Amino acid sequence: MKKILKIKGMTCGSCVKRVNKIIGAFKGVSDVTVDLQRMEAAFECNPEATDITKVVQAINDFGYAASEKE
Repeated sequence: MKKILKIKGMTCGSCVKRVNKIIGAFKGVSDVTVDLQRMEAAFECNPEATDITKVVQAINDFGYAASEKE
């Protein structure tokens, strides 16, 4: 299942790498793409193995403002 998150607060390539690493660390996540210009992260996930609220919380814990794109 493809998920897209809106992420506010990214300012540079280091932010992109950090967010990519945070999302990629979750079980069941693959094909992570973080776009600085769109302020979005897209990834494939297994809904049975990945709790999206925990992914969002992990990104927020690093000082960004993440939310699921509707």
